[in-house]
Amino acid sequence: MKTLIHIIPTLQNGGAETVLSRLVKELSEEGLTQYIIIIQGTTNDFHYAKVSNYAKVLDYKKNFNLVNETILKNPEAPILAWMYPSILFSHRIKYRLKTSNPIIWNIRHSSFRWNQIYQKLALFGFGFYSRLRNPKIIYCAYSSKDIHEKYFFSKKNSVVIQNRLAKKMTSLEKKTENTEPPFLLYVGRYDPVKGPDRLIKIAQDFFRRNENYSLTIAGGGWKDSMIPDGLKTKVFLAGNVSNISELYQKAAVLLFTSYTEGYPNVLVEASVSGTPIVGFEAGDSKLILDEYDLGYNVKNQKEFISLLTHITDIPPSPEKKSDAIQKQLKLLDFSHTVKEYKEFIAL
Repeated sequence: MKTLIHIIPTLQNGGAETVLSRLVKELSEEGLTQYIIIIQGTTNDFHYAKVSNYAKVLDYKKNFNLVNETILKNPEAPILAWMYPSILFSHRIKYRLKTSNPIIWNIRHSSFRWNQIYQKLALFGFGFYSRLRNPKIIYCAYSSKDIHEKYFFSKKNSVVIQNRLAKKMTSLEKKTENTEPPFLLYVGRYDPVKGPDRLIKIAQDFFRRNENYSLTIAGGGWKDSMIPDGLKTKVFLAGNVSNISELYQKAAVLLFTSYTEGYPNVLVEASVSGTPIVGFEAGDSKLILDEYDLGYNVKNQKEFISLLTHITDIPPSPEKKSDAIQKQLKLLDFSHTVKEYKEFIAL
């Protein structure tokens, strides 16, 4: 029986962790033995309990001896290193233990903003290191592959494997009539690269002419102090939401304001829920929205507000939403992602 070792910083509620969680489950059900080594996380991480049902989870900080023993017992098992810290960790531990495990780099970032000088310098370092090692590299987005190769990442043995629909969504067929007041939706943790400044400006502009709407923000890190006084009565901070499907289905429009992304999972989740989406281009967002009948890319705030106003004035019919959902469910089925991982890693 083949074995796969995953190494990831944490199992918190992030895009990469969500994909890993689903991938581990699907591969386990096909009979693959898996280990997950977390190098910074804890047993309280969001996905820890779930993935523990399908793989042995090892905490390097608490039991580094068991991690070493596990790798030594599986000296040729592929190591799938999720994100930069895990890539460095994987090469260090392989060198120290003198094993022959092939290491696959799993790159989850797309690009960095102009002021992230340290990160860009580090990217050059990883790029030159990849030339020395020539590892297999998985990118989560086409934009990510393009950006990294500009930083001299090796072009050999690389592939783009998009996340598609990694999160299990609530059944979309059993819908009840929505009698709640209309609201706009934003899904994402508070992070400057996610465009919270754009979101606030768009909300301020839109609400001047659309008093009947409110804005729901789902995601961690948001605080009431971040919302301007003039918006506090119009904005609801939902925090981390367990049943995000319900919000997608009831929202009038999803607002996507990121400056940089890899593969934005939120767009996939919203599109299979039939939620109209207006968003700036970041990462592979344009590729996702171009395939979605209710998705719209914009270049500036004026265009954003114009499309947002049009959609809220003339919402899509239930029939149009249903057709869009069925198309997206086929296009974004996670089984395609599992198949591509298996083929590339040679499991």
